This record gives sequence, C-alpha cells and structure tokens, in this order.
Amino acid sequence: MAALRALFRTRGFSSPLLRAFHGSSSGISKVCVVGAGTLGAQVALQTAISGFDVAVLDVSPSALSGCHAVHKALAEQFILREHDHNQARGWSALTTRQNVDAETIAARALERLSYTTSAEEAMAGCDLVSENVPEVPEIKQATYGSLKDFAADHTIFTTNSSTLLPSEFAEFTGRPSKFCALHFANGIWDANIAEVMPHPGTDPEVVETVLKFSKDINMVPFSIKKEQNGYLINSLLVPWLNASLSLVTNGVSKPEDVDKCWLISTGGYNAAPGAVRAPFMTMDVIGLPIVSHIMAYWGEQLGDEQMKRNAVFVKENYIDQGRLGIMNGNPLKDKAEGMYSYPYPAFLQGDFLE
Repeated sequence: MAALRALFRTRGFSSPLLRAFHGSSSGISKVCVVGAGTLGAQVALQTAISGFDVAVLDVSPSALSGCHAVHKALAEQFILREHDHNQARGWSALTTRQNVDAETIAARALERLSYTTSAEEAMAGCDLVSENVPEVPEIKQATYGSLKDFAADHTIFTTNSSTLLPSEFAEFTGRPSKFCALHFANGIWDANIAEVMPHPGTDPEVVETVLKFSKDINMVPFSIKKEQNGYLINSLLVPWLNASLSLVTNGVSKPEDVDKCWLISTGGYNAAPGAVRAPFMTMDVIGLPIVSHIMAYWGEQLGDEQMKRNAVFVKENYIDQGRLGIMNGNPLKDKAEGMYSYPYPAFLQGDFLE
C-alpha cells in the first residue's frame, strides 16, 4: 500500500485522491515531522504505527540517525508489550484493528518512516506538518520560513510547542488560517492525549481536521477553546515541576525524597514500581535539557527568580555533568544518568517507598 501511494505521488495525482485512498477520517495521508529529538521521534513513530507515511526532517544527519535507532527500539518495545499483555493506551487494539500480528505492525511502521535533511523532499505530498523544534521563538520562526515554500496549498501546519502560543508564529507559516497547535504529552503512547489549540485566525474546519487526525493516531483529543500558555497538561505540570525543583535547589530536600513523599501521599504505592511518576522521575523522561530550558525561559518571561535559579541548578548539577535523563530510553535496559541512574533506577526497586 505504501508503494502504491508513493507511485500515485510520482504520477502527479491530486492530494484529495491520496487522502481518500488512505481512508483516514481526517483525510490526512502523509505527515512531515520536523525535529528528530525526544518528542519528534515519538510523534513520528506513533503516526507511522497508526498507518500513515511519515517523513522526519532535521538539519542534523546525526539527529536523524539517532531518531532511526530510537524508532527501532520503540518498535521492539511495542512487540514486547503486546506479548506481555501490557500494551500502551495509544498502541492498544492495533493488532485487532489491522488484523495482523505485532511483528507485522512494527515492521510496516518502520517501512513508512523516511528521514531527510531536505525540506523539499520531506514536504513532497505532505498533508500535515508537526513541528517539534526547540522552544526558541526564533528557531520556530525560521523553521516555518524554510517549509512554507515547499508546502501544498492544502497542507496544515501544527506546532507541538510545550508552552508557546500559535499566534506567535502564525504569520511566519504563510498560511495562518491553516495553522494551530497540536500538542502531545511525553510518552505519547501511554499518555495518549492531543491538545488542539487554534489561534484567533485558525479556520474552524482546520481545527476539526486536526481533531480527527488525533483520533486517527489513537490519541484522546482535547479542543482548547482559547490560547493558553501550557495548554491543559503543562499549565498543571510546569508549576508542579518548578515547586519540586525549588525544594531541591534551596536545599530543603533531595530528588528521591521528594518523589517518595509524593508517591506515598497520593496513592502511588498502590501501583507497581514506576507505574505512577513522581516529579523527578517525570523530569528524567522529559529530558533535563528541556526542563532547564523551560525553567529559564519562563523564569525570564515571568520575572520569577526562583525559576531562573532552578534552571541554573539543573544545568550546573546535571546537564554539565552529562546527566541528561532517560528520555526515550528503556529504564530496564539502557544506561543513562539523570536525576536517577539507569538501568534499574531506584524507583523501580521494590523497597523504594520503604
């Protein structure tokens, strides 16, 4: 099927025909994921495993190579979880729906993925763009400027920005009416939410298409009624992480004790070790460079000196020491350093809450 869709593109068939051939409720067929980092890699794999062709675009060949390796590891994780009857929410029922085994689904997903440093190549036949570049306004603006000349008239642009607003970038896309935020949580297959947030100039039909696409890739979509820095999840998450970091930055406690206190007090002890994340466990999954950047950016924007101190603390005590977190890695197999040491971090030990 992927080969036939590629043939249609090379013969110049119209995008509506391709979208009808794919059969998705949104009419989307090919997606361009821009940015091969932690979240970009997740979005690309989730989209491909749901049956879409995906081009991953990044300026760095090494980032693309790393992304390819992550995708292979995640495909293996999908197979293992299927056999262990512990499948992720965003991956559940895929074998039933596609009527094939997990190995076939994983292999097909990897076949649907391509990797390139060429914007022109990535945008060929693209129906939707998911931008996942760093949370730096100038980088996002330049990214949209490099994409718009290669985009078809119907192509929808979306941003996966964690905290910035789509109205800040709409004019740079060259298609403000076809632009909105489509934000995912880290660990997209388990925390399978999709926050769809338009800016005042977004066409309502585009919002509806993006909401449908979110369902097509096995997300639970949330329609955000007005622009809000942080959407729903990060409006809750960032203050939580900031408060937790403040306790450690100011010498009140240490990361493990903050996590233990949270888990015991909120019922996390009822779940298997690691099944419920505490704040410093969460930071390791997000990636400490991202955590530090968010604290620094919003500390500056809000004039919050504590947030700025928290950003410096993470940088000096963790990032500068090569402790970046587990991110897309497997905490049971991969060696990494962050707030915890991997594999088999302390919070996965049975006596962690004793």
